[in-house]
Amino acid sequence: MTPALATTEAIEELRTRLVASDLSLDLPGSEEARRERTELIDQIDDYLLPRLRRLDAPLLAVLGGSTGAGKSTITNSLVGVDVTTAGVLRPTTRSPVLVCHPDDLPWFEDADGVLAGLPRSTSASAVGSIGLRLVTSDELTPGLAILDAPDIDSIEVANHDLAAQLLGAADLWLFVTTAARYADAVPWEYLGLAQERSAALAVVINRIPPGSEDEVKHHFSSMLSERGLGATTVFTVAERELIEGRIAEELDPARTWLRTLAANSAERQELVGATLDGALASLPDRIERVASALDDQAERLNALSDIATRRYAQALVDIDMELDRGTLLRGEVLDQWREFVGTGAFMSKLEAGVSKVRDSIRSIFRSGPTPDQQAAGQLESNLLVVTRDAVDRAALDVVEQWESRPGGTQALDGAPRGMDRASKDLTAKIEHQLAAWEEYVLDLVREQSGDKVTLARTLSTGINGVGVALMVAVFSQTGGITGGEAAVAGGTAAVSQAVLTAVFGEQAVRDLARDARSNLIGRLEQLLDGDRARFDELLGTDSALGEPLRETSAELQRAIG
Repeated sequence: MTPALATTEAIEELRTRLVASDLSLDLPGSEEARRERTELIDQIDDYLLPRLRRLDAPLLAVLGGSTGAGKSTITNSLVGVDVTTAGVLRPTTRSPVLVCHPDDLPWFEDADGVLAGLPRSTSASAVGSIGLRLVTSDELTPGLAILDAPDIDSIEVANHDLAAQLLGAADLWLFVTTAARYADAVPWEYLGLAQERSAALAVVINRIPPGSEDEVKHHFSSMLSERGLGATTVFTVAERELIEGRIAEELDPARTWLRTLAANSAERQELVGATLDGALASLPDRIERVASALDDQAERLNALSDIATRRYAQALVDIDMELDRGTLLRGEVLDQWREFVGTGAFMSKLEAGVSKVRDSIRSIFRSGPTPDQQAAGQLESNLLVVTRDAVDRAALDVVEQWESRPGGTQALDGAPRGMDRASKDLTAKIEHQLAAWEEYVLDLVREQSGDKVTLARTLSTGINGVGVALMVAVFSQTGGITGGEAAVAGGTAAVSQAVLTAVFGEQAVRDLARDARSNLIGRLEQLLDGDRARFDELLGTDSALGEPLRETSAELQRAIG
C-alpha cells in the first residue's frame, strides 16, 4: 500500500469517527468542540481527501477577508475581467465565485473534487444561493483557480461559516484586509488559524493612503513576525481611482506572483505539498480538543447513568425490605391463608401425622378458586403493587436528580411523556414474571418430591398448597426458613414452616426457600433493569468516547509516517 493510499484510508476512518462523535450536551467548551468537529469534517471532505487523490489538481487560491475589504474588486482585477459583483451593499458576496481556466473546469465540476459538499453551477442565477458558482476565463493561467469567499465577519452566520469552510479548502490563503483594519482582532484570528494549519499564506493590504505603502507594510510585517508569520508574502495596494471598476498597476506584483506560481509546476507542487502537510500536521491537536470534549460528555453522561443505576438498585433493596417485613402477608392474604390451614386444629393434625391432613385439605375444596389459590393470587397482587410503587418512586427521583445536574435537563428534552413514572407496560411484565415465578416454585416442589415418601406427603397436602406455603415462607422471613422463630402476622410463618418441614424436612426447606427467594429477586431485578433502560436510551453513552478518536488519530500519524 502506498503512503498516499494509507493516508487516505486513515483520513476516511477519522472522518467516520468524527461523524459518530456525540457532542450533544451543552457543557462548558462543547460549542467550541462542535465547531472544531465541523471544521475538521469540512476540511476532510473539501480539501484533504480530494487533494490526496489528485496531487496534480489546479492550485486553489481563496480570497478571504473582512467586510468591505474589496475582495470582489481584487478578484476581478487579478483575473482581468469582471467575474464577480462588487458594490456597496454588504455583504456583497452571497454565493462564492470560483474562477478557473476552461481547461481546469472538469476538476471543479467533479462531485468528488474540492468542496464536494457544495452544490455548484455555471449559471449566474446561482448568485444569492448557498452554493459554488463556477466561472471560466481564458485570462487566467491554467493550473490556478481563484475563489472569492464571503466575509469572515459577515453579519449573516451562514456566510461567516461558509467563509471558514472555503478557507479550509484552500491551497493558498490570499488574505485581504485594509490599511484601516489590518490590526483588528478578527483578521488575526484567521491568520492565526492559517498558522496553526501551516497553510500557504499571502496578504493583500488594500486601500492604503498613497505614499504610506512602505510604512503600512513595515508595521504589518513586524506584527506578522511577532506572531511567527514573518515569511508571509505581503502586497500593498494604494487607494486610487478604479479603472473600469478594477485595480490597475498597484495589483501587478500580486498578479504576476500568482501567474508565475501557476506556470511553474515544481513551485506549485511545493506550495500544495506544504499546505497539505501543514493541514495533516494540524490534525492531532485539533482531534485532541474534540476527544477531550467527548471525554467530558462521557463523564457527564456516565454520571447521569450512575444516578439511574443507583436509584433503581435502591428500589430493588426497598422491595426486598418489604419482603422481610412481611408487608405482603397482610390483609386478604392472611385471611385466605388462615382459611386454608385452619387454626389450631390444622397444627394438631400436622403433629399427629401428615396422612391425617388429607381430609382437612379436601374438605376445603369447593367450586371456584380454592383458598390456597386465592392466597397465591393475593400475594402476587400485593407484590405487584409494592414493585410498581418502588419503580414509580425511582423514576421520579431519577428525573428530579437529572433536572438538577448539568446536561440532565437536555437529556430529558427528547424523553417521552411519563418518564417520571414506571413504564406503561411494567404492570403486564410484572404479572408475567410473577406467574412464571409461581410456576418455578411449584416446579421446585415437584422436583423436591423425588422419593416415594416425600411424594406421598406432597400429594396429601396438595402441590399447590405446599407451593403457597413456600411462597409465604419467602415473604415472611429473611434468607429462607431457619426454624419456627420470627412469626409474622400472627403465626403465619410458623404454620408455613410446619407445613414445609412436615413434607420435606428442615434442611430441604432452607434450600427451597433460599432458591425461591433468589429466583424472585432475580426476576424483579430484571424488571427494574428493563425499566431503567429507558433512561440509558436517552443518554447513548457508547458514542461519547474520546479514546477511539485518539486511536484513529494515532493510526493516521503512523500512515503519514
